Amino acid sequence: MQGSTQPDDTRAELYVRSLLPDGHTQQQAAVIDRIKGLSDTDVLSDFRVQVIGRQIPSTPAEARTELGLFALNRVSVFQEWAKRNKCSLEPAFQVRSVDSEMSGEQYRAIVFPVQLLAEYTGSELRCVTPHTADGETVTVMDRLTMLEGEEELALSSLERASAARPPAQSDLPAADTVDEDSDPPLPE
Repeated sequence: MQGSTQPDDTRAELYVRSLLPDGHTQQQAAVIDRIKGLSDTDVLSDFRVQVIGRQIPSTPAEARTELGLFALNRVSVFQEWAKRNKCSLEPAFQVRSVDSEMSGEQYRAIVFPVQLLAEYTGSELRCVTPHTADGETVTVMDRLTMLEGEEELALSSLERASAARPPAQSDLPAADTVDEDSDPPLPE
């Protein structure tokens, strides 16, 4: 990485919400282009985009898919990072009550932000954006500008915070092989 001050294994995960109006999808595309630019200039060694739904159930027992468990695990790790750095991820993540149209039951769900950037060095979580610290909110666009200028934030990393990518849709078991009555395994 000639000219870069970043370690070789500095990577980012961009979480984007699916099924958004055109204005948001254009903004997401612009963010992805900027992250690609950071990768091309070796500020980041790698990046990936993870499409996520609008919300996930708030407990492992209710998150009956591997993607749901992965997302719930990530939210938990992101919240731990925020607590360590005395900052907040609200209003990026919100918990709300949802009425299920299929079962008629009510459950609590975590609403994902339109976009979220998680930065890693090795297995350490370095930064989660958007976040609010000392009354100042850092947006994804703000953070990208900082990275483009190789500006660092004075934040503590969270060790052993990376996770395996969730399985691709083609790797998931067929619907008729899932045991509906059993609880899914907890994320590692």
